[in-house]
Amino acid sequence: MIFAARGLLVSLAFFATLYCPLSLLVVLAWRGAKHISQATAAKNANLLFGLRVFPFAVSAVVTVFFTFPSFWLLERPSLDEDTATFILALCSLIILGAGLFRGLRIQARTTRVVRQWSVRTTSTSSDAGTPVLRASQGAPALIVVGIERPRVLVSDAAAIVLSDDELQVALRHELGHVRSGDNLKKVLISAIPFPGMGGIERAWQEAGELAADEAAVANRQEALDLAAALIKLSRSSQQWPKPLSATGLVSGSSSIHKRVGRLLQWRMPEPRLQHPRPWTLLILFTMIVGIGSNYGATLMLTHRLTELLVP
Repeated sequence: MIFAARGLLVSLAFFATLYCPLSLLVVLAWRGAKHISQATAAKNANLLFGLRVFPFAVSAVVTVFFTFPSFWLLERPSLDEDTATFILALCSLIILGAGLFRGLRIQARTTRVVRQWSVRTTSTSSDAGTPVLRASQGAPALIVVGIERPRVLVSDAAAIVLSDDELQVALRHELGHVRSGDNLKKVLISAIPFPGMGGIERAWQEAGELAADEAAVANRQEALDLAAALIKLSRSSQQWPKPLSATGLVSGSSSIHKRVGRLLQWRMPEPRLQHPRPWTLLILFTMIVGIGSNYGATLMLTHRLTELLVP
């Protein structure tokens, strides 16, 4: 029991020594780049989300699959951890605890706010099977709420202000968020806090809105309809509390001016042959096989790094 507790302590300390430098590297890289171009909005959104969660994902994988097993198999039974190890482990607990608290708070706040809105069923439905409900009592114009069972809420004001064509393309925008899992991504980002990541998070949210705009529009008329919906709702939309595990058509996280400008300049995208990229799967498979076939040597290397980085 004591040995397992030591392994957990060292693993948490190693997590902090890996997560913090990687996160700082991402922050510095973002400040140097500031934007990512030469890609569609959807690719930008995926790239930015991957960049944001990269430090935590790598640190968690290395800690769970390498650090703790290497300690369990290769560490001496004698107690040799010093105060710095406990401080680093405490830092990891603070990071993980703060992330868990933020995630749970967002979920609780979302549930509480949605209950305040008078949500009722409506005859409107979506082709994707996502329920579309009518809401009032200060609800935003259009908003997607929920993660496991997402729902699109349409306010009474939106149903009155928008024409049928504008409402349909606006609904497709929200369904684009559903397909991308943006509410889940919001919660995940909130659960892995690190100072200085706000710029990346705002850029990801804006890229996500642009990607949903692209997914909703198939021709120039639909682009004009969505632009009209954005203009109308930006003038009359209700403010809603943040942060929530929800994604609205009109929110402060995206530039309405930029989105409308892109829609007004919409052109039919050039047809591209959709082909899989087997080389990415091949590289991933090769890495897994390589590490798996040399797992013992990898654990020894990880143990040496742990002794070097963790006091």
